Amino acid sequence: MTLPASGPLSLNDIKGEFGPVGSPANVALGNYYAGGAYVPPGTSGTYGAVPSSGTISIQNFYGTTAFTPGTVTYTSSSGVFTVPSGTVTLVIEIVGGAAAGGYGNYDLFAGQDYGGGGGGGGAKSNTSVAASGGGQSLSWSVGAAGSWNTSANGGSSSVSGGLITTMTAGGGVAGSTGFPTAPGGAGGTASGGNVSNDTGDSGGQGDNSTAGFGGSNYSQGGTGGYGDNVPGADGDAGYVTFTWS
Repeated sequence: MTLPASGPLSLNDIKGEFGPVGSPANVALGNYYAGGAYVPPGTSGTYGAVPSSGTISIQNFYGTTAFTPGTVTYTSSSGVFTVPSGTVTLVIEIVGGAAAGGYGNYDLFAGQDYGGGGGGGGAKSNTSVAASGGGQSLSWSVGAAGSWNTSANGGSSSVSGGLITTMTAGGGVAGSTGFPTAPGGAGGTASGGNVSNDTGDSGGQGDNSTAGFGGSNYSQGGTGGYGDNVPGADGDAGYVTFTWS
């Protein structure tokens, strides 16, 4: 929490905000220079910046806080994010994985190669919530890229926990293989965000001379393969971003 902007303020109050835990008696005001062991560099309050050297006084700490806004982005796997203590507002953005492009093909009768349709880009979901001082835990998972070595479709990204309605951003659908044209895969769809839920772009159509491009609104879908059973390119993985302030 932020120290008061005026009125009574003591060294014990400063210890309570910046630490250390347990507030040992031998921690003096001189231990609280900005950029030192306890006070983040650039800390500022009612009377300007906390000094990093020289004269320091209790007055320098009016209106200061140990809380530092920040952002973290996850691009693979899954885990648990704990909202940092002191957070007032948390913004969450998630994007699903994009799909792979479709295989190219060769027609024995027409003798023509063609490009498979590109995989659709993943969807995006965005939400902003009051964090009430932080401390909450949120489970997150990042949608994998669509790949012909594993799964052609993109994976879904998600965030869930007591602080929010579960957010999901679906992965894109892989591009098709066909003749004489190959439709692009559909973009993923999203749900649960309280700011926006958007659908990823569809992949472009492939034909007998051009490979379908990947949907690119959020995560980039793979381009379709060109001819002779050539696989399409992999899509991009999704991501999950937490921004706290």
